[in-house]
Amino acid sequence: MVLASPTTEHARQFEAAMRSGKHVFVEKPLSLDVATCEALSALAESFPRQVAMVGFERRFDPDLVRAHEAIKRGDLGRPFMVRSQTCDRNDPNGFFVRFSPTSGGIFNDCSVHDIDLARWMLGNPRATKVFASGTIALHPDLARHYDVDNGMAIIEFEGGARAMLYASRTMPHGHETTLEVIGTEGTVQVGFGAQAGASTFRSARGVHHPVWPDFYARFEQAFGREMDAFVAACQGRGELPGTLADATEATRIAHALTQSFLTGQAVAI
Repeated sequence: MVLASPTTEHARQFEAAMRSGKHVFVEKPLSLDVATCEALSALAESFPRQVAMVGFERRFDPDLVRAHEAIKRGDLGRPFMVRSQTCDRNDPNGFFVRFSPTSGGIFNDCSVHDIDLARWMLGNPRATKVFASGTIALHPDLARHYDVDNGMAIIEFEGGARAMLYASRTMPHGHETTLEVIGTEGTVQVGFGAQAGASTFRSARGVHHPVWPDFYARFEQAFGREMDAFVAACQGRGELPGTLADATEATRIAHALTQSFLTGQAVAI
């Protein structure tokens, strides 16, 4: 069963599907409540013959997979810093403003992808402390929901690794998701320039290239590969790169970032 319903319905539907004996794929987040995520993760463990998967499609993006494989091979030495961003093209209609009361805010809705990606690239370390800040650049109605259209975050991990995240709803040119992982012997960058395809044009007007319009276009391959992996796991033909525990940790860190943003203080986890 594939659950692509509103976030507020995920927990109830996930539990019902698991108890009815179905394999379940649910879009992130499993829940906006950490305790509920933990309870659902424990529930899934009680049905070991059923596949339970939360949709973090970036773990299936070909370029990001290659970066992860290079890190695992040791090509970068010891990775110690991740810089990741999720930046959406500005939507003057403000759909996300209307979505904000139930989205959990920019850190839960956008940065949770970067959180999961950072943990994956760094070997899934435990977060120990976070700090977040943000500002409203174009959509003042977000203030009534205690949300922002641009957010920044720092995550400290056990063992010394760090992650710096940026999320935006206000890009003028298109969607720009980027990742940089810095290691003791090298660096890998993915997605810089928001370039769609391999074409670059030069003329008297300058140098330019097409850009991704939104995250659907940017991660089209990843979404397909993600669903292929879910089906394969249901058929007993493969393992998934992420677990419900990973999804729970991403939500736990996103919640801490939201708390830090609201209080203006660093939050220990």
